[in-house]
Parts: sequence; structure tokens; C-alpha cells
Amino acid sequence: MYGALIFGLIGSALALGSMAAFVLQRVRFASWTATQGVVAGHRARHTRRNGRTRTMHHPVVRFQAAGREWLYESPLSKSSPEREVGSTVALLYDPDNPESACIDELVEKHFVPMLLGTIGVVFSIVGLVGLAQALLP
Repeated sequence: MYGALIFGLIGSALALGSMAAFVLQRVRFASWTATQGVVAGHRARHTRRNGRTRTMHHPVVRFQAAGREWLYESPLSKSSPEREVGSTVALLYDPDNPESACIDELVEKHFVPMLLGTIGVVFSIVGLVGLAQALLP
């Protein structure tokens, strides 16, 4: 029973933390400037595990801000390049620090809150089911 309660509390804390992170990011992005960027290429990152090599592709986007050209590399990757080189991408950047940028898409902007929220909901459900089983005859 205590394990289920702990799971439920951890899940609730993660879910609340994800909501707070989402709100903080929304406030942060509200002051950023929207622009268009062009996919300049993809940075391939190779990892080796269990004798197998896996290649992940991070899009690299070129954009103009503060009178000069900047490059932004997305921290999110795919096993195959999702965007074609030369394609246009909506981008947000911090006007005070154009090195801080992100592709203007839901997952790119809110990956961490979405991940925390998902884990939090799963933990909460496991905790509730465990409590229900412990309390019901």
C-alpha cells in the first residue's frame, strides 16, 4: 500500500511539475521573435550499443537575426532526416540572445513538460490502481 501511495505522490509531483514547466516555457517564448529559417543540413550523431551503430539526424537551421546569420541545431533527432535541405521552417529566437532558438513546433518547444507529464500520469495511474487494490476487498 505504501508503495502505491509513493508512486501516486511521485506521479502527482511530476504532473504538477510538468504543468509549471509548460507555463514557464509559454511565458519565455511569448517574448521571443518569430522568423523563418532554412534547413541548412542535418548533423548525424552516431551511437554504438550492443555492437550496433545507430545514426540519429538533428536538423540544422540557418536564420537571420540582429543583422547576421545564425545556425540552430535542434536537440531532437530522428533516425532519418525529416526535413529536406532548403525547406523553410518556422523558428522562434530570443531577441536578446539569438543563439537561444527553437523550431516553432509543439514537441520542440514543450518536449520536457510533455515527457514529465506523461511519466507523471503513468505513475499516478499505477499508484491509484495499487491503492484501489490495497483498499478494496
